[in-house]
Amino acid sequence: MVLGLAKVAPVIPVEHGFKPYRLVYWSTTNGEPVLVSALVSLPTGAPPRGLVLWMHGTNTDRSNSISRPSLQEGIAVSAAFAGGGYAVIAPDLVGLGVSQAPQAYLHNPSTLAVTLDLLDIAARGLGGLLRQPGRDLMVAGFSQGGHAAAVIHRALESDPSPVMRVRATAAIAGAFDLAGVSIPFALEGRSASSSVYLGLAAQSWATYYGHSLETLLTESGKARVSQVLDGSHGPDVLELLPRNPREMFRADFLHAQAAGGQHWFLDAAQANEAFAWAPRAPLRAYFGTRDVDVTPQESVAFAKASRHRGGNVEALDLGPFDHGESPLRAVPLIRKWFDQLTSAA
Repeated sequence: MVLGLAKVAPVIPVEHGFKPYRLVYWSTTNGEPVLVSALVSLPTGAPPRGLVLWMHGTNTDRSNSISRPSLQEGIAVSAAFAGGGYAVIAPDLVGLGVSQAPQAYLHNPSTLAVTLDLLDIAARGLGGLLRQPGRDLMVAGFSQGGHAAAVIHRALESDPSPVMRVRATAAIAGAFDLAGVSIPFALEGRSASSSVYLGLAAQSWATYYGHSLETLLTESGKARVSQVLDGSHGPDVLELLPRNPREMFRADFLHAQAAGGQHWFLDAAQANEAFAWAPRAPLRAYFGTRDVDVTPQESVAFAKASRHRGGNVEALDLGPFDHGESPLRAVPLIRKWFDQLTSAA
């Protein structure tokens, strides 16, 4: 059987059925306990050939979290990887799934805590679902998840006794240099989703670093972000937030951003980068040249800077595809790459 994700995508061979589960577990964020959830998809008919960690893209709708898999992401990812014989785990992260907190969006400390706790559960067999859990890990993610995939890869390679060993990472349309590239690009408003990305980052960093949104957003911008990005809205967020993201922000912040000045939001962007490091295990950064949500320059610049540091990174041009099309094109290539690596082991 083969899976065709879209007309822009190559087919993916699907040799197995799969069974999805929602895993609920305890983690921490900012030192406080948080109840979180994750998707677990296991192939049927044979022991898993390996473990894939998938980091999801930006999502404003808690009811459509990846642990309640939809055809768009959870089912497609499960079919692509669990259908190829891999066990798949995918954390919702704080603010999605069972978590009722504000999203810890692009907040590295929370992403790390929640994902590393999930990896620890996987290393211990997922409560009996994995009879022979391995220690090797394939990591992949899209958009926000491309950023998260890089953050996880870096953390595991920085740990002298990691819970798992990264074999390879694939980041699709990832945002890596938040302060230097991502924030300035989003403020240009080229994408209808730019206000969503910036609003989620504003709410997240204000919440988890203890800042007031009134020092970043206008009164109307704060009201809209607080109301619209509460986890209960889906595609309608595009109509409920300003088309021009700059309308949400105070003039003093916009001046600081343009002039290279100081502001806590810019400091938070710098603190949550996924850019300044050198992977040892291979990392492939995939991008579509028509992406106006995350500029292709993110992947190109990250690969160049990382290789200068001695890192094992490639930036791979998928062709003339936009943000939504890029994972459809990339996932079959990633599956083929992961198959080659596991077959060579």
